[in-house]
Amino acid sequence: MSDETDEAIYPIANWDIGPIEAHKLVVFRPHFISSPEQTTEDAQISRYYAMTIEQAKELRLALVSAIAVLER
Repeated sequence: MSDETDEAIYPIANWDIGPIEAHKLVVFRPHFISSPEQTTEDAQISRYYAMTIEQAKELRLALVSAIAVLER
């Protein structure tokens, strides 16, 4: 991902994440800040997003990789 973006960026304030064992899915629901005046306590709560086990593993690897770049 480039440092330059024309897209709006919404900081994540918190999240809900967990398994749905019956369907073998990981669900993720971010809480995000949509305006500079908003506090983390007033963060907007998004809808739930579902990932397969493989997608969750790929997300984990992508996060680890991005963190490694930032910690250099």
